[in-house]
Amino acid sequence: MRKLAITLVVLVLCLGTAAAKLEVARPAVEFLEPGRYNTMFWFDDMEGDVSQYRTVSFIPCMPGHFHVDTYMAYEGTHSWYCGTFDYDADGGYGNNWDDRLLLPELDLSTVLYPILTFAFRTDSEVGHDFTYVQAESLGVFVNLNYGYDGVQPWLDIGVYGYVLASYDNPVNARFRFISDGAWSDQDGLYLSVGGAFMCDIVKVFDYYGGHTYFYDDVESGGLCMPDPPLCYGDYWHLLDDPNPALSDPHSWWCGDPATVPPGLVPPNLCNGLYSPVVDLPCAASCTVHFAAHYAIPTVDNDYCAYSGTCDGVNYYWLASYWGDMGLTGWCTTAYNTGFDIGQFCPGDLVEAAGFLWVMNTTENGCGPSLAGPAGVMIDDVWMEGHACSPAKEMGWGRIKAMYR
Repeated sequence: MRKLAITLVVLVLCLGTAAAKLEVARPAVEFLEPGRYNTMFWFDDMEGDVSQYRTVSFIPCMPGHFHVDTYMAYEGTHSWYCGTFDYDADGGYGNNWDDRLLLPELDLSTVLYPILTFAFRTDSEVGHDFTYVQAESLGVFVNLNYGYDGVQPWLDIGVYGYVLASYDNPVNARFRFISDGAWSDQDGLYLSVGGAFMCDIVKVFDYYGGHTYFYDDVESGGLCMPDPPLCYGDYWHLLDDPNPALSDPHSWWCGDPATVPPGLVPPNLCNGLYSPVVDLPCAASCTVHFAAHYAIPTVDNDYCAYSGTCDGVNYYWLASYWGDMGLTGWCTTAYNTGFDIGQFCPGDLVEAAGFLWVMNTTENGCGPSLAGPAGVMIDDVWMEGHACSPAKEMGWGRIKAMYR
């Protein structure tokens, strides 16, 4: 579970336009809690028309953010910069970034003690947005550090760099910056200065012999190579399988049934599923409920983020979850307790209710669990709350009935 300790604040996710609105006809009244009447605004078990749901990949086909820049350069006039000026004048970064800067492949087979060193500065959200130094081990990139985060002015790490002797040869090394789905310069909840990451004087040398095998001072265009994120696709789709569904046979699932073994969630995803946006003429509150089945291993950094809207335009982060439920069934928290989206509405009036699920995976993706497909399945979504006028009328009638 991620970020649940953070106080909920208004978060406008600029993730695209809202889904098409759905008019509400004759809402049903349900007695859902002792002493309280709620109105069921909308319900969907995924067994009918789902055309007003919308799916999207938030990792578009676009260049990465690592580039040579003169802004706040360390030595000389140029440095590598992973950042943008799209959000504010002093530079920053956005949500759901995944950027890599590669060193050229190096043959260090004859070097006893090769060291990777560099100068760097960073400004990113503490505990959530990191820059990793990585090298390949058995063909897979692994982290050499715990991740740079927070505010770090320019620092030359000198000879106290990263030893590359125990990793694959030829050596493949890189910097990788990863931000999560909220709190950045993009949404204004974390205001960095020159975020996310800068580096300079990148060097690989022999600690004992002193010979330099690679040196990039970035003054002639840079010798490292930006590696922009690929287009990973949009994998949310309606699953026609009674095994994971709460109400047979359909549920939403973000995954690829064509994988071997079947049921894998592909790597490097940031895939969103928008519910229909339901017009509410007068609602004093609104809680969104849904059934969710999790098969997201806790050993990795894969997770599903939840956001809601109370005006049909701006989406506000609510929570993020992971975990592997195995064969234990469906999570009851989202179904029974639900998520209050009315807390973000001016005057506590909900104009239009909607929800957004975002599945995030790392380079490993999610493998299938004991219960079938990996990832998260969504089923039986409903919205309920206090309707302004009808709720008052029913409450007054109930009071009068006590004195008859």
